[in-house]
Amino acid sequence: MPEKTRCSILGFYSGIFRFYDAANSALTLGLDCLWRRAAARAVLAADPDSVLDVCCGTGALTFEIARLARRPVRVRGLDLSEPMLSVARAGKGAPGVEFIVGDAARLPFPDSCFDALSISFATRNLAAGGEDLLPFFSEFRRTLRTGGVLVHLETSQPASGLVRRLFRAYTGAATAMAAALAPGGGAAYRFLGGTIASFHGPEELSRLILKAGFSRVSYRPMTMGAVALHTAVK
Repeated sequence: MPEKTRCSILGFYSGIFRFYDAANSALTLGLDCLWRRAAARAVLAADPDSVLDVCCGTGALTFEIARLARRPVRVRGLDLSEPMLSVARAGKGAPGVEFIVGDAARLPFPDSCFDALSISFATRNLAAGGEDLLPFFSEFRRTLRTGGVLVHLETSQPASGLVRRLFRAYTGAATAMAAALAPGGGAAYRFLGGTIASFHGPEELSRLILKAGFSRVSYRPMTMGAVALHTAVK
């Protein structure tokens, strides 16, 4: 990962890690919990023995996967930000979840070692500054076993022009309010607003995932297309 992108991401989360979950819930009107539950179910539909949740942050999706599993599953969360992981490690979401500091561009795992890999609301930040996402998706594919599943949850671009304009207006107003209210988090939420507005639409992201070598790429628009849940297979 280029140092400029790395510093931007670390700076973003270091400014807001203490109230990140509460702010997400407020900004999404509580819908983020429903979106993550859908992603966790998509992960578990693959009946995995081992799961890696990349860019796990405070562990919201990591814990949801572990909680919903109906049998023992080894679930690991990886994130670049130690402050965010400190919140995850202090949480009581589910027993047996392991959290690791690591870079999504260079995952500290051998080839073909996970049955499923998830990432939620982080890819748009990896793309900040126009960075190429293809190496990230190629790295995700490397660590999956043949037949392993990628589950990708992210903000998207609604197909309807009217809905897209309303979504961008709401996002701009909400992140501006969060920037004004968050102690020391103003720059972080301005950064967030920019990454949401500039991220790929679902079809464009599907093509990128296919280009990284995945197959059977599909997506499910959620909340009128403001969010998209992609799945793909190695």
